[in-house]
Amino acid sequence: MRKQPSFLGILAVLVVVAGLLVWWMGSLANGDQLWFLRVFNAQADWIAIYWDGDTYMLFPEDAAYEEVMSAFADAVAHWVGYEEEAGLSNDRLEHYREEGRLLELHYNISVQVHTRHSYPRARSFFVPLSGTDADWRRIFAGMGDTPRVGALNVSEARFAHLLATVEQAVPGY
Repeated sequence: MRKQPSFLGILAVLVVVAGLLVWWMGSLANGDQLWFLRVFNAQADWIAIYWDGDTYMLFPEDAAYEEVMSAFADAVAHWVGYEEEAGLSNDRLEHYREEGRLLELHYNISVQVHTRHSYPRARSFFVPLSGTDADWRRIFAGMGDTPRVGALNVSEARFAHLLATVEQAVPGY
């Protein structure tokens, strides 16, 4: 006599197939097989802080580097949204560098922030710390000295923590 598959067995197979289908579609959509992870642990080769016309550089051996890197990694790994059309023009970028407040992280190799969005691999991240982009808590990515279109949004609490950490890294602030 042949045994019929149980309802729970069929249900388990369907759940596994559905999970694999969701993972596969997400992987195809954004080119990242680990899109579901909320982890970012790439260490920047250098960090630039533009603060009211002054520029401060942080390197891995500097005291404030680890705190800024950790706050950024926590913020970018826990994004809350994505704005596909958001962009940072060259004029606005220069304004942030010359008069505003901006955090830039630079990598010698491209790194991936795991998201379900088509957020690109990047060698640079740009985080405006003043102005409209800071109000929206945007993080832009780029392969060079200018960001691409599209921005991750981070939570208000994580952005506030990142801003406070960068403020502490600015000498005399």
